[in-house]
Amino acid sequence: MTTELTRLVETLGSVLLRIRDMFADPDQVQFVDVYEDMERLEGFIAAKGLIDASFAAICERDEAGRLVGAKHATAYLKERLGCSPKDAYDRLARGRDLFGEPVVPEGDDLFGAAPGAGGVDDEAEQERQRQERERQEQRERARKAQREARQRAEKINAAKQEAIRQELDELVKEALGERLRLLNDALREADSRDVVDLRRLVRSWVDRENRRARRGGLNPNVGMEHRSVTFGRQRSDGNYDVRMVLPASDMALLKAYLDKGLAPNSNLPEGVEDYRTPTQRRYDQFARMLRHVDHCDKPTSDRGCASVVVSVTLDQLADADAHTKFQTNTGIELSPFDLVRLGMDGTPDFVLTIDAATSTPLNLYRTHRTASIEQRITLLAVHGVCAWVGCNVPLSESEAHHITSWIRGGNTDIGNLAPLCRHHHRRNNDQQDNRYNTSHVESEPGTGRVGVRRDAENVLEFNTSTGAQQAAAAKLRRQYRARGDVSSSDDSGGAADPPPNQSEFTGYANSPA
Repeated sequence: MTTELTRLVETLGSVLLRIRDMFADPDQVQFVDVYEDMERLEGFIAAKGLIDASFAAICERDEAGRLVGAKHATAYLKERLGCSPKDAYDRLARGRDLFGEPVVPEGDDLFGAAPGAGGVDDEAEQERQRQERERQEQRERARKAQREARQRAEKINAAKQEAIRQELDELVKEALGERLRLLNDALREADSRDVVDLRRLVRSWVDRENRRARRGGLNPNVGMEHRSVTFGRQRSDGNYDVRMVLPASDMALLKAYLDKGLAPNSNLPEGVEDYRTPTQRRYDQFARMLRHVDHCDKPTSDRGCASVVVSVTLDQLADADAHTKFQTNTGIELSPFDLVRLGMDGTPDFVLTIDAATSTPLNLYRTHRTASIEQRITLLAVHGVCAWVGCNVPLSESEAHHITSWIRGGNTDIGNLAPLCRHHHRRNNDQQDNRYNTSHVESEPGTGRVGVRRDAENVLEFNTSTGAQQAAAAKLRRQYRARGDVSSSDDSGGAADPPPNQSEFTGYANSPA
């Protein structure tokens, strides 16, 4: 094998050097001539992620650290391969996941004696043997899941594998037996998701397993003990660094406040050109909050003060416990305890009725608030996040886009609005003619569901990111399909004879300022 590997490495090295020389002068290379080959090259290089993990497992097994006078394989990877400490740790951790002995939780010895010890009756021995058979079956299932994970990892690049590993590291001790199953599921999803969405999806799985493992034993207020504000030293440019550790409820409220300042020309005199970055706009909003800490200015437009809006179905409310997480317009998920801290147990609420078959909003009953606030609440319930395929940007960072543009006669009503983040709002072709390979959002005839059309002959692509799947309308679609009422494989929500409507509750908490 060594001779074969030596030959292959030399061949690969020679080929890579030749490709490097081809790109030595970018002025001599045209994108249209090379992009397809570069995409194929990237796909081949993704295989190195599995090679790295396997070699790291070999390094750990054979004590490669001794080659550089150290005890641990980490030192070898850093000194001989030039890995950073973070990269070395990641390779070793992925090697254990994919090639190490699977972790199977040990059952409790309910009898406290070794097999054959005096006083151990036949019933106890039979129970012990039954437990051992169960553990052996668990080990076999874990090894099978590990083999499947290795096969899937062959096509997944190292960046995605690292993101999965980092999220799985958050599993509590009681849930470690689910690690390989989650790894296998995550690698199955990795090919169709970007790193950000994949990380968010795996994090939601980990949170779910941790709640199951510690049902009734996890203090929902534990985060409050770690809240803090720390002031750093003055920097050379005169500024200061401030570090804050916030409970989810306060983080959602702070983000709702600051995201209100992301709109162009916010907190600037009228007529001034706005060249600020989004982070600078957020800071200017924060500075305004400091100057007006005693009261919240009356809104001068119909946009209202900053609010945290929660989207939840009635079924979710019925099934909720202390650890259930609800989607908000800020992208921060909140538990029932967080909602109480924000005062949502005593605030006015909106009830939006959604057609379960088409996910179309039918009506919105309100106690107060202006029309644009109502529309944003509806967008949260229907979309959850930016409507573009694969996007997870929350509603508080998105803009209400006219599907049929205002210039072309489009109205500002909920049927003609879709949330788009700034990046995708700029990419959207308002002319909807797909010229120059552009894309745009449009509504699906019959259902009104918003998707992205990449060319005139292509079907609409819907956002199935983790954030979009947490929207109330998406949950209602899944419930509707689970009852066998929808046969569409793309989850379009269409049906000839829709059942009675289901309701979606959306509460909000105003800032106390």
